[in-house]
Amino acid sequence: MPAGGLRRPDERLIALVVLAIGSIIAALRPFDAGFDLVTHGAAILRALLLPALGLAGLLCARRAGLLLVPRTVRHALRRPLAVALGAAVAVALIDGFVFRAILPADYVASMTAVSKADRLLYFMLRAFNEEILYRLFLMSLLAWGFGLIWRDEGNRPATGAYWAAIVMAQVVNIAMNVPLPATPILCLYDIVRYICPGVVWGYLYWRHGFTSAALAHVATHAFLQPVLGLLLA
Repeated sequence: MPAGGLRRPDERLIALVVLAIGSIIAALRPFDAGFDLVTHGAAILRALLLPALGLAGLLCARRAGLLLVPRTVRHALRRPLAVALGAAVAVALIDGFVFRAILPADYVASMTAVSKADRLLYFMLRAFNEEILYRLFLMSLLAWGFGLIWRDEGNRPATGAYWAAIVMAQVVNIAMNVPLPATPILCLYDIVRYICPGVVWGYLYWRHGFTSAALAHVATHAFLQPVLGLLLA
């Protein structure tokens, strides 16, 4: 039994719950532009494809040495929640102060004209399925693929293979869902605001399991959205 008398949860049950929730969310709304394009706006296709991609990601994750849940449960909640709070503070500073003057008007409007409850629901559901699509599926696929040709002395995927998968998965995510920046300063903003948090979620997945990344990403919006609406008002 792990330290502290806590038992590691059944990964099959966790996987089933994660994919079932993701399927329901996908049926309600696509959220992701690429996912919506592939499924032609059909709710039934989204509900079927999302768990299929998740299962493919789980297979790739196993081959790449990535975990679904942390090896121990001692910090299973505390670590991702601490990271979520830190990420929320960072994004609040980025949007509310550092880059406030150059934020697109439609982005500001979406954060101020939409109610806090609606924003919380939208971004928390979107974050959950984003983790399935871009961490559990795409990052796992890339880590496995890179690991086939980029291995360490122990014949495991090299550290660089994981970092390449982490960054590339998030770059694909942002390329699909964020408008192309029109100026260098907006490009810098997109990197700091969108790429860097995704790298954090990817690192959490790599080191502490998919559930840590998903919890941190979803919880970030629970901390961030109430504050961001006030900062941008």
